[in-house]
Order: sequence, then structure tokens, then C-alpha cells
Amino acid sequence: MPAFAARCFRHAPLVVLLWLVLLTGLLVAAGSAGSSYRDELVLPSADSTVAAELAARVTPGGDQERVLLGSAREPVDAAVLRDRVEPMLAELSRLPRVVSVDSPYTTAGLVSADRRVAVAVVRFDAGTERLGRDLADRLVTTARSAEGDGLTVGVAGPLAASAAGAPSLGNAALGLLAAGIVLLVTFGSLTCVLLPIITASVSVGAALAVISLLGKVVTVPGVSTEIAALLGLGVGVDYALFVLTRYRQALADGRPTAEALAVAAATSGRSVVFAGLTVCVSLLGMFTVGIGFLNGIALSAVVAVLLTMLASLSLLPALLRFAGHRARPAPGRAADGAGWARLARAVTAHPVRATAGALVVVGVLAAPMFALRLGLPDAGADPQGSATRVAFDLQEKGFGPGANGPLVVAGRLHTEGDRGAVLRLREEVSARAEAGPPVFLPDPEGGTVALLTVIPRGSPQDESTTELVHWLRDTAIPAARADGEPAMHVGGVTAAQADFSAAIADRLPLFLTSVVAISVLLLAALFRSVLIPLTAALMNLLAAAATIGVVVAVFGLGLFGGAAGPIEPYLPVFLFAGLFGLSLDYEVFLVTRIQEEWRRRGDTRAAIVAGLAGTGRTITAAALIMALVFVSFVFAGSRVVRESGVGLTVAVLLDAVVIRCALVPAVMVVLGRANWWLPGRRPIPARGDEAVVNR
Repeated sequence: MPAFAARCFRHAPLVVLLWLVLLTGLLVAAGSAGSSYRDELVLPSADSTVAAELAARVTPGGDQERVLLGSAREPVDAAVLRDRVEPMLAELSRLPRVVSVDSPYTTAGLVSADRRVAVAVVRFDAGTERLGRDLADRLVTTARSAEGDGLTVGVAGPLAASAAGAPSLGNAALGLLAAGIVLLVTFGSLTCVLLPIITASVSVGAALAVISLLGKVVTVPGVSTEIAALLGLGVGVDYALFVLTRYRQALADGRPTAEALAVAAATSGRSVVFAGLTVCVSLLGMFTVGIGFLNGIALSAVVAVLLTMLASLSLLPALLRFAGHRARPAPGRAADGAGWARLARAVTAHPVRATAGALVVVGVLAAPMFALRLGLPDAGADPQGSATRVAFDLQEKGFGPGANGPLVVAGRLHTEGDRGAVLRLREEVSARAEAGPPVFLPDPEGGTVALLTVIPRGSPQDESTTELVHWLRDTAIPAARADGEPAMHVGGVTAAQADFSAAIADRLPLFLTSVVAISVLLLAALFRSVLIPLTAALMNLLAAAATIGVVVAVFGLGLFGGAAGPIEPYLPVFLFAGLFGLSLDYEVFLVTRIQEEWRRRGDTRAAIVAGLAGTGRTITAAALIMALVFVSFVFAGSRVVRESGVGLTVAVLLDAVVIRCALVPAVMVVLGRANWWLPGRRPIPARGDEAVVNR
């Protein structure tokens, strides 16, 4: 590591030029290729997937979007409103790839009973993934051009949802600005503000371009861009800060710049490599869930972390060459860590109290986790005034809450007698939901496909709707089927969400075990210890519970004024993977320094005090910077990005303030010499005294 950093330092102009060429080339390539994000939740063997495939076989065609029209002052089919709506419908019919537009004025059943809400159906010749975001934006813009004079317009459907979920990174600049202020207060140097921000920005820019290109070959959901930027900027500034802090400490000790960089690379640079790899391993654990949607998020986040790690180890040393002595701390500016030393002595003097206090904080934050309900929130959770939210509200107002998430029961019939099961099922369902007359269509592969549309009484995210799905599958369908009659399958948005949640829940044990086990092995290899990795894993599990508890409190229960609703099934997976990796950054940075002091002093308590005194300021500043970057994403349009921002903000602050400043020192002082125990390792005298330590 020192040799690599030294080469980057010596050849600084070439390294900077290579990074600029890489960034420019990737951005140009990504811009030329265009983005291909796909929000596909594909579960090939799920019951909802079978139902969707049966329905698609007999009702071929592309995407269908619904344009909702609402009027509060007069009937929506009044002449004055028709004069505004019909030109807009004609314009929609002229959009690329539009096959037909069903007008509510000429098609029965598209106007509500009170004549205040109407629906126009726009049919395309291909699925959403082939239509593109540009067409989605044109659809929404054209439809909403008719708004005004008492007419409200919204658009519902997968294409409109893709426009509503377009990545937005505008708030990231505010996060970086806030991070710059913290760096300025911490270092008192404009140079030390710019270096981490430049390093993180260049690497994240390159990562976003790679992710855009990656979408051409694998499934990459649109939210991956924001998640990768969120993680990349956070860890990018952190990694650069770790290296820069140790470099400045070496300069303050009187070392020349090249030697100071070698010290920083051998210590903090090594920590950055292990921390970055641990984050990547934790994120790659999402592959154990076996869902392409999650794989795309994991790959995107890993790309961002790897590039930021590489930039911290190559671009930052090159920039330090240009910075010269401007990175040197001013006289009296170097922190002596006296305050952190006092805190460490207080914690290590009363480890049981410190442990109990930390566990109480974690327990209080984790308590709401027991109210966790998984599910994909419907458009009712979209921002007020957005096209999808307006459409959702109008559909519910005019046709009932269940109209936003109808269920479709599909079955392949072999004989005319099989129709009896479908008719009996309709009678059974009518007591709990609205069931339209069944439709029997010829199957191109032989036989007949029966379709029964069920309108729930609750909205798609209501627990009653999920219960209806389970009741249909477990009770109603088996009761309606006679022996030998064909199987029927339940599809629709809510059914697919239930299947997706169940698939993730079934694979969570494997995911959790793999992430924890691999992380423990990595830490064991780094620290050559058994107990340090195990205690770190336990602490991270506690922090993960607290993080998810806060997310459930804010977004699941709406305790702080937010809209209550289920939590996306993949969010706990991502938060756990991200938290487990990120929190180990501070574990590696702190314990590496404690281990250095232990090898020098041979006294656990003294090593903890010296280690916390030497890293406390940096860890706190790094956590605050990362939290500021994360919290800037809380104001993003996408709900899952807001949830991720809140969760990761809580995670890093909890980890830096409670876990690393209290729980880790308290537990380590209790374990004492056992911290460094590894079977089969020969103890040797510690450097600097006669104490015995493990090598």
C-alpha cells in the first residue's frame, strides 16, 4: 500500500490526468448509450407471476396507462370540460408507440357514478421497459396540459410511475456543502475541505456513469442511482478524511511529505482497503436473496464504493502532491485528544454502566421494529401534487380505494365443465369484495383461460387487501375447486407485492448469516483475533435493529407526521448490508489504532484511552459528514431513498456516538487481553515494554 501511494504521489500529474480521462470517457459513453433502468420485480415461480402470464397470453398488448380527470365544480363530462379534454386526448393518441386511447366520453364504464371523475385509457404497443423515461415524461406533460379552470388531471400506470421515480441528485450538493463546513471547522484549512470533496465527487461521477452502462446488460432499478450516490459520497468523503487525517498527523510530527504519506498509507490506507472491501462484501450478500432487483442495487452500490476507495488511495495522494505544505496543520491546530481521553477514561473506569446506558439507547430506538410490516407502498405515498398521487386520489374518490389495486384470478380450463369452479369462486368472493363477471378467452396454447377481476374494499397497501389475497389462495379457491378441476392463481399489484415480501422473508436467514459470517472472517484476518470480530458483529446487529426501528417509527407508523404505510421488503436488506459495512469502517479505524497502541504499550486500558483520543475527533467528524450527506437525501422525491437517508443517518450517528465511543471501549476493557486471542498464535513481548501480546 505505501509503495502504491508513493507512486501516485510521485506521478501526480499523470494520475490526475488518468482520472479526468476516465471520468470524461465514462460520462460521454453513458450519455451516448442512454439509461436503461428497469424496475422489474420478477419472481418466475410465484403465484402472481403465473396469473400474470396467463392473462398476458389471452390479452396481448403493451403497457396501459390511465389518465384520471376530476372536476369539483361541475360534471366531468360537461361540454366546457370536454372542450379542454378532447384536444388533450387527441394529442395523446399522436404520441409515439400509442396504439389507442379510450375516451370516457365514448366508452362505457369510464365515468364515476357521481360524474365527477373520469378515466381515459392509453394503450402502448410495448411494455414499460421498452418505452423509456422520455416517453413517460411526454405522457405526463401532455395529459396535465389540460389542467386548469376546475379540472384536475393525474396519470396512473407503470410508465407514469417511472417518470415520478426519476433519479434526483440535486440535494447531494447541499450535503456536500454541509460536509465542507464540518471539514473546515475540523481542519481549519480550505485545502483540507476541497481534497475529500473533490475525491468523492470525481469517483461518484465515474460510478454513476458505470451504473448507467451496467443497466444495458443487467437489471438495474432506477433507484440504484440515488442509492449509489448516497453511499458513494458518504464513504468517499470518509475514506479521504481518514487518509488525510493520518497524513496531517505525520506532518505535525515533523515528517517530510513523502514519508508522511507512507505512514498514512500503511495505517489509514490499509484501514480504508479493509473497510471498503467489508462494505462491498456486505452489499454483495444481497445476492443470496436471489432477486434481480436487489442484485442491481447491490452491484450499483459496490461500484460506487470500489471507485471511491480507489480514488482515496490514488487520486487523493496525487492531489496531496499539488497541495504541498498547505495540508500541514497550523501551529496549535493539531488536536491533542484530551477531551476524548477523558471520555475514554470515564468509560473504561465504569464499563458496566457504559454498556447498560448504550444498550438502553439502542433498545428504545429498536422498539418500533416489532411493528414492521413489509409491502410496497402504493401511489398514495407519492408526493402531494405529483401526477401519480393525483391519479391515485381521483381513482379512490370516484371508484373506491380498491380500484387502485384490483386483483385478477386466472386459471387455465380444459373443459366446459371447469367453468363451474370459477362461478362458485365468484359467489364465494362476493361476500368480501366486488367480483365482476368472469371472462372466458381462448388460450393460444389450447383450452380456455378464465379471468375473474376482484376489487378489494381497501387500498392496495391496506392490511385487509393483503389478507384478501391470502384468503383467496388458502381458503376461497380450494373451497371452490372440485377434485380434478384446474388450479387458479391470484395476480395483481397487491398479490405480486405479497409474493415479493414472502420471497425476501424466506431468504433473510441465509442473507443475514452470510453477511455476518463473511464480515467476521474479514475482521478476523485484519485483527488476527476471535473476540473482536464477534463482538463487532453483535454490536452491528444491535445497531441494525435500532436503525430499522427508527425507519418503522417514521415511515411505518407515521409518528413524526409522515404518511404511515408498509416498508419496502428490500429496504431492511439494503439497510442491513449498508449499515453492516459502513459501521465496520469506524470499527476498523478505531480498533486498528487501539491495536497499534496495544502492541506498543501492552496495556488494554491505556491502549483504549490512547486509541479513542487519537481517533475520536476524526470518527465523530467523519460520522457527522456522512450523516449530513445522507440526510440531504431525505428530501429526495423517492420514498425508498428518503427511508434510506433516514436509516443510514441514524445508523452512522448511533454507531459513532454510542457504539464506538461507549460500547466498544467498555466491552474491550472487560475482555482485556482476550481481545487479541487467536488459537495457535504465539505470544511475544510487546514493543516498548515487557508486556506480553499476541502477534
